[in-house]
Amino acid sequence: MARRVLQPLDITLRHGRRYQFIRLSFLAFSLLLTFGLPLWHLHVLDIEGSGVASPARWQALTAFLPDAPPPFVGAPTSILVFGLELVDPALALGVALTRDIDLNWWWAVIPGVLLVTALGRFFCGWACPYLPILAASNAARWFLTKLGVPLRDLKIPRVTARVVLVGVLLASAFTGVQVLPMVYPPALIGRAVFHGLFFGALGSGALIVASAFLFDTFVSRAGFCRSLCPGGAMFSMLGSVSPISIKRNIPQCTDCTVCDVVCNLGQQPMSDKLDGGCERCGKCIASCPTRALSWSLGKPAILRTESERP
Repeated sequence: MARRVLQPLDITLRHGRRYQFIRLSFLAFSLLLTFGLPLWHLHVLDIEGSGVASPARWQALTAFLPDAPPPFVGAPTSILVFGLELVDPALALGVALTRDIDLNWWWAVIPGVLLVTALGRFFCGWACPYLPILAASNAARWFLTKLGVPLRDLKIPRVTARVVLVGVLLASAFTGVQVLPMVYPPALIGRAVFHGLFFGALGSGALIVASAFLFDTFVSRAGFCRSLCPGGAMFSMLGSVSPISIKRNIPQCTDCTVCDVVCNLGQQPMSDKLDGGCERCGKCIASCPTRALSWSLGKPAILRTESERP
């Protein structure tokens, strides 16, 4: 009988509950914007139209919303918050390659670039609307392995995501069409939600998201986020200079592999193999049974005993 491979859902997050609470609260807020803003706009449009238009399928869910227009516009890759516009760096680069843009427009890109440069690939672990779908994929893998169903976990080189990013940007430059929103899960999900709420249909983008889910479930665990997502590739490159890192205390480490297994993005804290792909979710630190991992400012550090130091 084949030995069952340890799955993320087998692992308990033992520490850092406050950190995880803050992270999940931020994710909940991001999802609220993704799903709530279209509903809010639907409600305002109904009021402004004095009920002339036919009631939308989801109209009943908007009764509790304020009558005034929402202070936010957009989400999740481009959003206007109280007059401050924030744009996903990868999306902005795609736009720049397809048309001339005003210099003032780049001010909307700078906050996102600075955040990712300082905090690393945090968007993927804190705000991406694909995260619940990825969690469902991990749950499906856990359930299927419990039933004894053999599942593949194809290891795709993470550099593949950069190749995809370059290919998408080149396609945009040569065709004049923004290709990134057609393959980038946050943009696809935002568009599918809008279409679903306003028109009662999800659109073709939902098929790509569903394909990513099936790929993650049956071919490569979290493989899309880790090795194929063009936006994730952009965040990884920018986040490679982030001063926030994870350090390992070797004397406390028991080489149990728990931290490696719980990571969706293929980071290997147990072997000190960490790069710009870390999404700052903190699950490796929270799951370590001996508290051998912790956050650090500066380049990734390894705590050694005096006898182990060179």
